[in-house]
Formats: sequence, C-alpha cells, structure tokens
Amino acid sequence: MERHQFFATTIRGLEDVCAREVKSILGLPELPELGWGRIFFEGPLEAVYELNLWARTMHKLFLLLYRGRFESLQDIYRAARGLDYTDIIRPEQSFAIRAERVGEHDFTSIDVASTVGQAVIDSYMASKGVRLKVNLDEPDVEIYAFVRDDEFLLGLNTTGPSLHKRGYRVYKHPAALRTSVAAAMLYLSGWDGRGVLLDPMCGGGTIPVEGALMARRIPPGSFRGLEFAFLKLALFDPGDFLARREEALAKSNRDVFNVIGMDKFRAYIEGAMRNARSAGVNDTIRFLVGDATRLTDYLAEEPTHVVVNPPYGVRMKLRGLRKLYRAFLASLSEATSSCRLVVITSARGTFRRAAEAAGISILEEKKVMHGELLASVFVCQVGGSQG
Repeated sequence: MERHQFFATTIRGLEDVCAREVKSILGLPELPELGWGRIFFEGPLEAVYELNLWARTMHKLFLLLYRGRFESLQDIYRAARGLDYTDIIRPEQSFAIRAERVGEHDFTSIDVASTVGQAVIDSYMASKGVRLKVNLDEPDVEIYAFVRDDEFLLGLNTTGPSLHKRGYRVYKHPAALRTSVAAAMLYLSGWDGRGVLLDPMCGGGTIPVEGALMARRIPPGSFRGLEFAFLKLALFDPGDFLARREEALAKSNRDVFNVIGMDKFRAYIEGAMRNARSAGVNDTIRFLVGDATRLTDYLAEEPTHVVVNPPYGVRMKLRGLRKLYRAFLASLSEATSSCRLVVITSARGTFRRAAEAAGISILEEKKVMHGELLASVFVCQVGGSQG
C-alpha cells in the first residue's frame, strides 16, 4: 500500500498527546514526529478518513506536499512551483492559499500567500494549459503555507474547519473549553470508561460530554456530516468514507458509564444538559447543581478521575481564586481516597500552592496555548496511587 506524508495541527504544548492518539488510531509502528503545534507522520491515504472521523485532539489534517528550508521568497516560489497539483485540483475547481508566518522575515504572510498562489497557477498552467481560479472565500481546495524561521511547509487541507468544532454544541458557555483540549485532558487522566469521572465545575459540559463520547466510542467526526474538505478532492472517494463512517458508528455502544458534571450555576447545568442531549450522551451523564468546595454533600461515590477547567482569575480577584482552589482541593481530598486529577489554569502559582497545601502530588505540568491564553495543564495524584 502506498504511503503518504502527513502533518496535523493540534494544541500547542499537547503535541505528544495528539501523537499518541494518532499512533493508536492508525496502528503506527512508532510515534509521529513532534513539531510546534503540529505532528508529522507517514500513513496510507485512508488515514484521511480515519483521522478526520476519530481524532479528538487533532485540529486539522494535511497531506504534506513540501517540507524544506529556504532563504528567500524566491526559494519558496521555486519549491511550490516544482510540485504537480493536477492530482489534487481539477481544472474547473477554485483554490486558495492560507499562509501563516512565525519569525523574523522581510516579507509578510500575505507575501507568502501571493507567492505560493502564483507558483500553483504557473505549475498548473504548464501542466494542463488551464489557469486555475482563485476563491479566497469558499475555495474548493485549500492549501496551507507555513513559514517558521527558515522552514517552509506546504500542505493540502483535508479537514476543512478545525475538528475541535464538533457540531454538537447548542449552548456555548462564556468560558467554554475547546473540545480538543478537554479530550487531551481526559487522555492524560487515563479515563477509559472505568471508574467515576467527575467535572465539578463543568460549565457548558464539554468535559463530561467528551468523556461520555470517548467511553461510548462515538467518533467525534460523525457530528460534522459531510463537512470535510477531502470530499471535494479528486484523491478521495466519498462512498468509501460513508461506508467507513457507518462501520465506525456500528462499533459505538449505548452502555451506561459513571460520568458526573456539576456546577453551582443552574443556567450552566441547563446548557450542559442541552449539549449532552445534542451529542446523544445525556443518558449516561448525571448533572448536578452543586458547590465544588463541598463535594461530599453531593457525591455518593468516590470519583476516580477528576478533570476540570476552573476559573483562572480573569473575572475573579487573586484572593478569591486562592480561596476557591484551596477549598476545592481540600474538598476533593475528603471526597476520594484515590483519584487522578487533571486541571487547566493560567493561575499556575496559585494552583501549585493550593495543591501543596492539600497534600496533592503534581506529577506533570504542560504549558499550553488555549486560544490566545497561556495556561498550564496539571496532572496530579490525589490520595493513594492509581498505578
């Protein structure tokens, strides 16, 4: 089977989690190479179907067209001009270049897009005698050009809009966590459907919904219908993808898992319940209106996996944040004899001191970009070891 080169974009700081997920989905012999907010790997063309359907921590999947070093815009033009686009763009189709640039250069991302766009047009004209149409708003084919320092990447977008836009959210919490970040945190917690999963500050329910989808083996890409970029590409067969999606959905289950979402605001819980219904997992999540600093008042069972996105202090003064973190962690220590705790926060010092005061071990800290905010994901052990 012919192998192809790919790269995928993901959460900066959690590239290793995405790499492990991709390795598992595709059955790769080794982990993908880690990059800056992206991973690189080799696989069959069918990887496009599998990853767009199953990946929970990936944002976009690209077929790698070129990867190399450059010194000038002319080098970028030559690299892009030397590629054959006739297999990926039909003569009647339109295309667009989306460019991103990081580092010190004497040109802009707009210059990169213009240069690469002209190279694609010139290459196609030389091969087919056809001048391709450019459509920046709704192109049939989207090519991504990325420049970082002296590295140049060119990739074919097979995904379309980012996979973190699942399609099941009907209620948007004002401080909603990205679904891809929630899934990565769940992976870091070791959640596999066994035990009791708790999000005590669940807001719009992203973490419990993602946890339920993982336990039920429901492919997150199934919520997008046919909104995938690869379905417009000559390389891929829509019929093959539809068959794979039906096969994937047939492997999902309707088992009941012990997933709990709690928040002290009733309006948020009502929104979370709407999201759970939209995702088809409301029958396996128990939503509670409750206070995360008094967990024993609400929980009948000890949680084994606690994954939470607490307030960071954006709308709360430091003193109140310190009090909340300490009270929550003390309450959690009372509510369970042993659990794996995963927390995302930008108030890293405040959380570290609160964890130390509660006797909670921090096993790992990962600095991540959540939107434009630099935050840390803490992986912790509460009480006895989970092994």
